[in-house]
Amino acid sequence: MTTFYICRHGQTENNLNQRFSGWIDTPLTAEGVQNAHASATKLGGLSFDTVIASDLGRAFVTAYIITRDLGLSTEIQRAPELREVNYGDYANRPYTEYPHMTPEENGVFVAPNGESLSQMQQRVMAFIQELAETNPDKTILLVAHDGTINAIRGSFLGQSMGDADLTRNAHDAVARFTFEGSVKSFEDL
Repeated sequence: MTTFYICRHGQTENNLNQRFSGWIDTPLTAEGVQNAHASATKLGGLSFDTVIASDLGRAFVTAYIITRDLGLSTEIQRAPELREVNYGDYANRPYTEYPHMTPEENGVFVAPNGESLSQMQQRVMAFIQELAETNPDKTILLVAHDGTINAIRGSFLGQSMGDADLTRNAHDAVARFTFEGSVKSFEDL
């Protein structure tokens, strides 16, 4: 069984200004840097065989801060599979411009030039399965996004992605989960 810890990236300029990011990037704010330090504090005393971040800058920078705070010199691998949902044409637009939908509709809605939450979940969970198969009995630190965390938690709880997406994870969120064929446990720390 593989043990994973997952952290959300720190607050970004787009988060602060209530704009969608998805696959575009905006820098961490000063508070976002503090969020990364807070996540590291929650992980204190743990050791990791591998550290993997979404390939988007906000997640990588957060992973860098966390690993340095923990005294790790481990190379941070970058994985596009851990990216947030691709909001397509809604990227960098205010939250208020997103269509109003039920959770069920939102889970399968594909933004123009983007992907659905359900498609994102399939991408994330396929990668988690691959990591677990190639890293049995290892402990892996992931640094990713709100949607990525919700995809994993939703898989454990048997929720649709529309329902899972209703959860908002803090920017210093840390969770632990285990995987062996499926998500066996999920715990917010």
